[in-house]
Amino acid sequence: MKLKIKELSANNRGMEHMAIRTDTKKTVIFLHAVSKTTGEDQWYESKVAFTNKTALNYFYSGQYSCVFAGGLTKSSNTDWI
Repeated sequence: MKLKIKELSANNRGMEHMAIRTDTKKTVIFLHAVSKTTGEDQWYESKVAFTNKTALNYFYSGQYSCVFAGGLTKSSNTDWI
């Protein structure tokens, strides 16, 4: 699995990185956050698969919050940063 990874600017949700797959026609959006209370890494992914074009638009603009509209879940895809 090939991921394109972006470091996010500081935000109030603690999201630090986002990633998308570039080797498929559709991709979920992966998010990495750090817990405000424990400092532990947290790994999430969107419940919705986006077309690569849409995912790339969100990726380049750093719009990680688009993931929240369709829901997100804990990801088994971890340690990608």
